[in-house]
Amino acid sequence: MPRSMTGFGRAEIKNSRFEITVEIRSLNNRFLDIGLKLPKSLNPYEYILKGLTKKKILRGKLTAVVNFKNLVLENGDLRLNQETVQFYHQLLEKIKSQTGIKDEITLDHLLQFKEFIEPEEAVFQDDEIKKVLTDAFDKALENLDAMRRQEAENICVDIYSRLKKIKTALNSITEKAKNSPRLELDKLYNRLQERINNKEVDKDRLELELAIIADRVDVTEECIRLSSHLDLFKDVLDNKDEVGKQLTFLLQEMHRETNTIGSKTSDISISHEMIRLKEEIEKLREQIQNLE
Repeated sequence: MPRSMTGFGRAEIKNSRFEITVEIRSLNNRFLDIGLKLPKSLNPYEYILKGLTKKKILRGKLTAVVNFKNLVLENGDLRLNQETVQFYHQLLEKIKSQTGIKDEITLDHLLQFKEFIEPEEAVFQDDEIKKVLTDAFDKALENLDAMRRQEAENICVDIYSRLKKIKTALNSITEKAKNSPRLELDKLYNRLQERINNKEVDKDRLELELAIIADRVDVTEECIRLSSHLDLFKDVLDNKDEVGKQLTFLLQEMHRETNTIGSKTSDISISHEMIRLKEEIEKLREQIQNLE
């Protein structure tokens, strides 16, 4: 079953010590482009998370945001960053020296800066964090995949409808085109009848020209190839997961056959069918751009 390249997945896992939330969004893209936004403490796991993504997602531009909450800190454990305190104290002394201020530096002055008071980091085992992180990320990917599949189902409903319209138009063109060579020859015969009577036309040359015209206006081969492309298109859509690239190629071939048919016929009724057929192929192309 195909997947859409757009979707959203979210997951949250919490234990007694910390909570991890993962949100993943995906958009259309020719290739797989993974962007991760992680807390600094989780940066070492970036490679692992990208590996998990590549196993489940083939194409699309993904943005994954991971939030980490340390529940141990809810007890209010804080620590003093002595290096930061010393830095700001020296900075204030320098300001005093350069401005000529005589006042003493007090605690109130230092409390204007909040950077030197920070949470006490809890110590967690790497395996403990890794399991919760990968479980949450996997669950978000599953939810993303479910949404992408659901959206693809909706897209495919529209695609199948358009394939049916194209098939109907092609059958009509095929039927009408059966008499096209004969009609073209009749038109030419009527135009040349007067010259034939006046012996102004070389008979051998006329037969050659008629044979060329008959071949030029015959669209049987193009209709057969277009019908074959439609059957293959549906087969790929029904039986493959990664369909975008192959269906894009088939649409190019369908467009080529359609243009050839249009250039060969002068039947106005066929021309009208060709306009509708091209419109449906273009709408198919727009829909296929959304599929992985």
